Amino acid sequence: MKYVHFSEKGPRQNNEDCCGILESSGKTLFVVCDGMGGHFGGEVASRTVCDTLMAYWQEHAEPDSLQKVLHAAETASVALDEKSGLSAMGTTLVMASVESNQATIAHAGDSRCYVIDIKGNVKYRTLDHVESNSFGHSEITRAFFTGHPESAIPDVKTILLEPLDRLLLCTDGLYNAIDDETLLHTLQCAKDVEQVAEKYLNICNERATDNYTGIIIEIE
Repeated sequence: MKYVHFSEKGPRQNNEDCCGILESSGKTLFVVCDGMGGHFGGEVASRTVCDTLMAYWQEHAEPDSLQKVLHAAETASVALDEKSGLSAMGTTLVMASVESNQATIAHAGDSRCYVIDIKGNVKYRTLDHVESNSFGHSEITRAFFTGHPESAIPDVKTILLEPLDRLLLCTDGLYNAIDDETLLHTLQCAKDVEQVAEKYLNICNERATDNYTGIIIEIE
């Protein structure tokens, strides 16, 4: 498996995105979090959830399962409440735990995971937890937010992987700066993960209106 990652603040004053990678017990965990804009301490929320999930994975070597992911998410939600005190903090999550020919993917919010094969077929993509409110504005309906453990319940999916499959985990700052056709074409056709990242960064440097974070993975 080859992978590369980046996280940039873009035009914002600080970076509320966070990503982490952990190799442990024969599997590799990839985590991307996006501190929710408009809430104090978004960067603290994203780092807290990311670090807690990686620590949980390191301490629990059992095979990945739905219950393992849900318990890890519950642990991260509790850690966020403890970290926040009386401050309101929130973050999205997308993660993938890759072991051999299998990926366990989980997400809450609008950070995404795409899985594409060498022919360009999209084998899986997460569906954003977003709805329009009565004013016509988009609202995230599921995420990690202080005092709301009921919202910190991710969707979980297990995907079988094949050689040369590629995965992208990213925040909305990346996919909002790149149209879907270009994003998927680049993920499929670039010669390696480094070139995928380079092309994404070039576009985001010109077009991004938010922090942008990505992890690109290729299965060997």
